[in-house]
Amino acid sequence: MHTVLNKINTPELDILPFTDKEVLLKYKDLIKNSGIKKFSPVIEIWTSEASNKALSYHSHGIFRYFGKFPPPIARHLIKTYTKEKDLVIDPMCGSGTSGLEALLLNRSANCFDINPLSVLISKVKITPIDKDDYLKTFEIIKKLYSDKKIKKQKVDLLGLKNPSHWFLPETLESLSKIKFAIETTSKSMETKEALTVAFLSIVRRVSRATTQQGRLFLDVETAEKDAFPFFEKKVLGQVEQLSFLPKGKSIKIEQRSILDVPNKNEKRSKLIICHPPYFNSYKYSGVNSLELAWLGIDHATVRKHEVRESFKVGKAEKVEEYLVDMEQGIRNLGSYLEQGGRIALMIGDTVIKGQYIPVTHKLIERLSKEYTVEKTALRIPKFTEASWAASQRRKGGEVGINLCDLMVILKKT
Repeated sequence: MHTVLNKINTPELDILPFTDKEVLLKYKDLIKNSGIKKFSPVIEIWTSEASNKALSYHSHGIFRYFGKFPPPIARHLIKTYTKEKDLVIDPMCGSGTSGLEALLLNRSANCFDINPLSVLISKVKITPIDKDDYLKTFEIIKKLYSDKKIKKQKVDLLGLKNPSHWFLPETLESLSKIKFAIETTSKSMETKEALTVAFLSIVRRVSRATTQQGRLFLDVETAEKDAFPFFEKKVLGQVEQLSFLPKGKSIKIEQRSILDVPNKNEKRSKLIICHPPYFNSYKYSGVNSLELAWLGIDHATVRKHEVRESFKVGKAEKVEEYLVDMEQGIRNLGSYLEQGGRIALMIGDTVIKGQYIPVTHKLIERLSKEYTVEKTALRIPKFTEASWAASQRRKGGEVGINLCDLMVILKKT
């Protein structure tokens, strides 16, 4: 098992001193407007030449997650600030990047997220499956799906007022039969959850929604009547990735919000990795509303507990709500941090109607009594097309702009 794992290339992070004249010229206004040099005069450039395919090593690619935390950054942070068997905490774990990297680097991890879809993806990403049971179960599902005696399954898609707006009638029937087959044939919880994630990962692909942006837009041309070929390809594509995961490591995944009252009895960590939604970026309950509906969850119930990031509102004054929530959240995280421990915060600023909003600077100022800035970095995305920065293509007076991520290492004083 370990031999197979070791054969897989794990792209590393390229860290460069901020001295390149071309880069300086290109990003000088961003650095000036962000104000991060006030906290840390030395700024690094973090980037990776790895393609999306290369970044999908092990089980990183089982679900296309918009705004995904880059694996090379998680790997670099864990290797730099922790030792083997240390605990890593990721309180907004998204698709589970930090949890998987902790597993591969022989660390334990506590990962949580308010979104139940994120919790499920993260759990599957670090849980090894029994290959034989998984494939046998899939063959049963395949036969059941092809059985014409199986009637059309009625599915209540919570949170979708008009499912036919997003799905063709034939697609709804196809997806409902797959869902029914998974629920009635899977005996092992690990197998059932892995097959469920495979199912959810193709929901948007076969729908009438575009797959090119996080936000839901109609793109009728991409709709597929029969979802099963896409499901089969996904199931068979992830079997090797999930069956060769290491066993017996301590990775805990649970549904929780950084705004919840901290558990004082929880073990403390040297490193907390925090990659929150950016102000005026994605509202993740909305981005994943189709998948949540097929999971039996109304995305509106999740939204009530999310950090207020004011997506699509386009009002600069709304940043105060975001800062209030993020300040409270990071103060809560302090309860999980060892004295002298670090929070690695990957965050982004925004531009609204031509006005640059230094969100990161404002947040760090509010935390200056509890934390000192040990390091700052500018993360320049190159091939990560599903990243937040790559999604911000609107320019001029419109909402959003093409920005880079800011990486801030906060040390608890």
